[in-house]
Amino acid sequence: MNIIKLNQKSWNKIGARTASPYLNQGNYLVLFNEFCDQLPENAKVLDLGCGPGIPVTTELVFRGFNVTGIDFSKEMIKHAKSNNPTANFKEISMTNINYENEFDGIISSYSMLCLDPKNFEITISKISKALKPNGLFFIALNELKGKLDESKLICKIDKQDIYSRAYSKEEITEFGQKYNLNVLQVKREIYESKMYGKENCLIMILLKT
Repeated sequence: MNIIKLNQKSWNKIGARTASPYLNQGNYLVLFNEFCDQLPENAKVLDLGCGPGIPVTTELVFRGFNVTGIDFSKEMIKHAKSNNPTANFKEISMTNINYENEFDGIISSYSMLCLDPKNFEITISKISKALKPNGLFFIALNELKGKLDESKLICKIDKQDIYSRAYSKEEITEFGQKYNLNVLQVKREIYESKMYGKENCLIMILLKT
């Protein structure tokens, strides 16, 4: 199964209905603010899997950053451009980015859980390459609790089939260390929404060394 194509097709159908509900949640917001506060003025920030560009991309632009958003969904990019006319957008999978020492910060807000471990590691390697020295990586996704249930990796979101895999702190730490990304902070949150149900959320900031 090609999970990239599966998810791309489904997110194109879901479109702007997937606007992130997490930005105003306690521990997510705490680490998001810390991530932003540690970036230099007018920092270059890459939003991985930006979706329709709200609210994360919009908030980054509001804070004065030079934002580039990427998403593999044509429908998402269309809405993101409309919602953020001053930001830059590119229709591409995060597994295919090829930046080098370009960004002060990179953020992945519930987008990398759509990757299997092989593509997750590929993306981590590309994130490290894209960050400037001492650049920051903010990641938020669902936390793996206990043993992974392979039968539940395909879930329904807005009636569409989506590959979604939770990751543990230990898995992300191991991937990060392999590519010179070291954990600075970790927080957790339990959140429930109509679209995504109850989620054990893991939020982390990593530093490129």
